Amino acid sequence: MRNGFLFLLLFISKLAAGQSAQTLYFDPGSTLGAPQSRIFESITYVPLETTKQSLFGQVSQLVVTPDYFVIFDSDTRGLYFFNRSGKFLKKYKDDKYTVIDMQFIERENAIYLLQINKNFRPTEQERDEIVRNPFSKSSLKYGRSILYDLADINKEQISEIPGFNIALAAPSYLASNQWAYSVVLEDKNAKDSVDYELKISDGSKLLRAYFPYKKRNSSYFSNPADIGFYNTGLEGTLLFTRTYNYSIYMLTTDSVTMLYNFVLPFENSIPKSFFTKEFSSRNELREYKQMNPAYVWRIYSLVPFNNYLFFSLDYEKRDRRFLFDRNSNRFYNINRITPDSSNAYLPVTGWSFQYYDNTALYSSISSDAMFRSKDATQSKNPEYSPLLKSYFENSKPSSNPVIIILKPLTKTK
Repeated sequence: MRNGFLFLLLFISKLAAGQSAQTLYFDPGSTLGAPQSRIFESITYVPLETTKQSLFGQVSQLVVTPDYFVIFDSDTRGLYFFNRSGKFLKKYKDDKYTVIDMQFIERENAIYLLQINKNFRPTEQERDEIVRNPFSKSSLKYGRSILYDLADINKEQISEIPGFNIALAAPSYLASNQWAYSVVLEDKNAKDSVDYELKISDGSKLLRAYFPYKKRNSSYFSNPADIGFYNTGLEGTLLFTRTYNYSIYMLTTDSVTMLYNFVLPFENSIPKSFFTKEFSSRNELREYKQMNPAYVWRIYSLVPFNNYLFFSLDYEKRDRRFLFDRNSNRFYNINRITPDSSNAYLPVTGWSFQYYDNTALYSSISSDAMFRSKDATQSKNPEYSPLLKSYFENSKPSSNPVIIILKPLTKTK
């Protein structure tokens, strides 16, 4: 992934030379649209083979390795392996556990799976207590962390990570024996008044912590994992964002650095009064958010690629996905990036970008949506690739989803 993140390395070197984070003045209502060919060098569609054994509903989670598309479907609770041409290879399903999260650990040539016991039905209070005390051995009965060896997927060679007690805190791999996680919850009865949003652990003990907050009395009522972590393709380096904050940071094994600071319009910015308001419950916080639909609660779904930064805003607006082009300092609205003849007028993306590596971004879309798009654009006389011709002739709307592979241009046209 090193080539795809050259811009990040250059920016890091500037920060090391003493330059401050870049300020980006961003108005979501003033973003640009464009035909997809101005943004992407190519868009490729890979239908996933549909058989009785491989049929599933949707791509809930996607990991792309040099050899496989690895897909988890939350409806069937199965892990499906396809080769990079879309041919079905194998299905894995555990009778006792279901997958909550998965990551590709290149160093290990393995898929990291966070699994939860299917019989685990905690109340909200019980769940909070577990993630507040992630090093408690009692948490191990509710879930486990395993590595699925990719050397031979048919062997189902699975190894449980020993002493890895922080599984239920949904950690992200940072480096060998270092994992980043975030648990931001108010605790009025806490012995210690201060906790930290960002923590680094080896799985059994705390190594470092950043961003203190007063956990006995604060506005931090939210889900256990508040910080979103994003891969950079570099061992020991992640990007991350924080809830109620408009900055993008870089985390290494020994430091935190702010890369970007977004300045949003007044109507989209959380007021200072929010941070001193005492919420009596999560429901009260939810009601507050519903009454203020224009406020942006966080920046998330980061995809850094070449000189582009794809990102989303957490607020109650239709247009939530955006693109920042560092070359031109322009912002684009992903919903306004339209198909054209070069991709046969088919959808540019599915619901979101679900994975990225050094060569491309990956999304998925249902076969039903593909066929509806085909029917709606016949008047434009689209030219389909041989693969798409075969797909439309031999598949149907109920077939398996289609993987979309997007390769961005070096810079927008």
